Amino acid sequence: MLAEREAAKYPFLREGINLLEGLDLQLEELAGPAYSKVVDRAKERVIEAILNGETSSRFVDPQTELLSYPIAVMYVTLISEQFLNRRFSLSEAVRAYSLLQKEDEDRILDIALNEFDWDIKEDPETIDGEIMNLKLSFSDYLRLAAGFHEPKWKLVNRKMENGYIALTDKESARLMQVEVEKWVNERVSTPSNFPLPLPLQTRLDEIKKVFEENRSKLGGSALPDEVINEAFPPCINYCLEGLMAGRRASHMERFALTTFLVNIGMPIEQMVSFYTEVTDFDESKTRYQIEHIAGLKGNRTKYTPPTCNTLRTHRVCRNPDRICDRINHPLSYYRRKIWGMQRRAEEEATRQAEKESEPSNTAKQK
Repeated sequence: MLAEREAAKYPFLREGINLLEGLDLQLEELAGPAYSKVVDRAKERVIEAILNGETSSRFVDPQTELLSYPIAVMYVTLISEQFLNRRFSLSEAVRAYSLLQKEDEDRILDIALNEFDWDIKEDPETIDGEIMNLKLSFSDYLRLAAGFHEPKWKLVNRKMENGYIALTDKESARLMQVEVEKWVNERVSTPSNFPLPLPLQTRLDEIKKVFEENRSKLGGSALPDEVINEAFPPCINYCLEGLMAGRRASHMERFALTTFLVNIGMPIEQMVSFYTEVTDFDESKTRYQIEHIAGLKGNRTKYTPPTCNTLRTHRVCRNPDRICDRINHPLSYYRRKIWGMQRRAEEEATRQAEKESEPSNTAKQK
């Protein structure tokens, strides 16, 4: 059935939500053998989010794909970890974006208007050789693109006419990813706590095991309270040293540095002081931007640093070392470096203790 397949592709569609509500499945039913494929797929969706950061799409069996989504959401709410909430929401949003890019313009327009209530219209024009089929209202564009840091999303680099911003179909799909991530996050952010039938609990335990085994690699485990400058990754040292030397840093360099320092717990006053050598330094503006990134102002969202892939794309990855070969995020580098420093310190302390005990042992032998 076409409606079921579309709902399986995009769980946020009202039609899909109505289909699920109409089934009115209970936990006891889902625990039965008839739904084993569904609960396995739900487990897989969460594990894919943990390991890959993107959920795959399986449409050979649309009903299984459709039913697996709310069960995956249930698993995430029962684990009740903010980091997993964000990772799962982004993973599902990236999945939606990969599918939306393949849709024609009419489908994009239909979803934007009827599912997300965008003020958007079809009005094709060519700008710098690129076909811009759609125009989105200024207010919707600002709301959706606020978290983007690539230059092309900045208003100064966009054409605005009569309160509308020109977009390609692909750019519209990218903005929809923001909507989907928010939609999913709203559904996983309320913690749940209720008993599951054994078959469901077994799968939940498997997800928890994968999550705990991988959270430190993904940047989700706790960081030390004290800031350890010696553990900074090379890219962050490059950004910080350039800033202190008065070099005009790119937007991505500033964003990477600030998000990293915010997440390792550096005091805001100290971060503000780093920017005093910058030629366009404005203390009140700088402080607001840092507090916004820290989740203390604006939309109250605490930002995390860009991934290593993003930093490489923007040429911020500099002087990579051996640790860089084994990680994919600056915070993972920081944790691994601290762990190595702590291990070496413990080994040195052990060696020193053994060395100090040698004379007394010799004396006893005499």
